[in-house]
Amino acid sequence: MLRNATELRVQPSAEGMQRALLFPYEARLASRFTNSFLAQDMRASRNHMSQELLSTWTVLEGAMELMIEGEWMPLDRRQSLRFPADRRHGYRNRTAHDVVLHDIIHYASPPKLG
Repeated sequence: MLRNATELRVQPSAEGMQRALLFPYEARLASRFTNSFLAQDMRASRNHMSQELLSTWTVLEGAMELMIEGEWMPLDRRQSLRFPADRRHGYRNRTAHDVVLHDIIHYASPPKLG
């Protein structure tokens, strides 16, 4: 199945992040695959907990920071970070450049849609 992130990208969320849900949640895989775009100078700390079990972020372009349990970690181009996503986490772009990334989320139970 061919999917185009540019065509699927939705308008920025309240945090300023645009997302393209490349492969929506599939029960048999208990996961979803997203391509995201975080605008330059945007700071977005969601600092949330959810039904997410495991999350893997890979930066394709740019650099950003991920916060897990209050600790901010840099994530540069071509780097990936996997973390238990049922813990407090957030993200931000403190650079003057846009960030493009992939995010694969595995769920403990089906996500609430809406």
